[in-house]
Amino acid sequence: MDAVSDSPDSKERGLGWRADPAEDDDPLDLNPSHLVAFALVAELGSVSLAARRLHVVQAAVSAQLRRLRESVGDPLCRFEQGHVRLTPAGEELRKHALRVAEAVAAARDFSRRLQRRTKGRLRIALTPTIGSYYLPCPLVAFQNRYPGIRVDIETGPSRELIRRAEDFDLVFVEEPMEGDPPPAFVRKPWIEEEILVVARRESKLARAFPGGVALRLLHGERVVWREADSGVRRTVERAFGKLSIDSPGHVEVPSAQGVIEAARAGLGVGFVAARVLPEADPELAALRVDPPHGLWWSLAILAPPSMQRSAAAAAFLELLRRNSSPWARGGNSACESGSRA
Repeated sequence: MDAVSDSPDSKERGLGWRADPAEDDDPLDLNPSHLVAFALVAELGSVSLAARRLHVVQAAVSAQLRRLRESVGDPLCRFEQGHVRLTPAGEELRKHALRVAEAVAAARDFSRRLQRRTKGRLRIALTPTIGSYYLPCPLVAFQNRYPGIRVDIETGPSRELIRRAEDFDLVFVEEPMEGDPPPAFVRKPWIEEEILVVARRESKLARAFPGGVALRLLHGERVVWREADSGVRRTVERAFGKLSIDSPGHVEVPSAQGVIEAARAGLGVGFVAARVLPEADPELAALRVDPPHGLWWSLAILAPPSMQRSAAAAAFLELLRRNSSPWARGGNSACESGSRA
């Protein structure tokens, strides 16, 4: 059985657990792995049986018993006809050792359950757009794979989620970000999506530029905008700013679907991510911006450093890493393929 060690400053905190008591000047500095071995020897009455149970050689258990005896100061057991007999000191220590062994076993069981992700909690924060178009299928697949993990989801504007990032395991935001995440969090690029212009198919703009339109030519158009916190809107406004053109103003709606329906009704043109558009719409035209390069928008994940992530968060990130491409298209078939991954 391997020795259990704690951090180098454990002694200063009064925990009194070291990998090898022989390396410490305190004779009462007990190693919990030695107590676990002693408890097992006391239970089975045999060093060899205890070694077999611990999957170590008999000499290793004998060494642990010897070091434990050196730490305690009194003999703990005697060997009579191949059987271990506890001394009075050993009988008393066995009670404490048994509690240590039970605690270690419970901790190992807890660790196994975390590694298997059979239980736990995953706290996710995201914007309404991400929740509607980008994460449903991955979440379905995650819960199918790890049904014991409870997933708590909170939606809100990116700037508010960034401010409260430490309240969550993972935060999904639209870029460009407003505000800085906590210093301990890392930004993980996730999805890059092209922004398209939607207009009525019969409109003058759609007929004149079926292959795509330069952004500067949209300055005089009536535009249906998303809310100010929308990453798509901020990306488009920055693109207008790089051209030294003021963003055209018209009306504002609170969702990508609202932009699509307003464009369908002829209220103006709108900017939406390619993924939110229906595959075929006889009334709408989707035009590229500044072809052939296009105008692109990105989503990112804010997460604690790897050593500080929960097992559930690590599992979800791995699921996204391996499967984001097929799921990101939306639709039942994508969800089904993701759930089988």
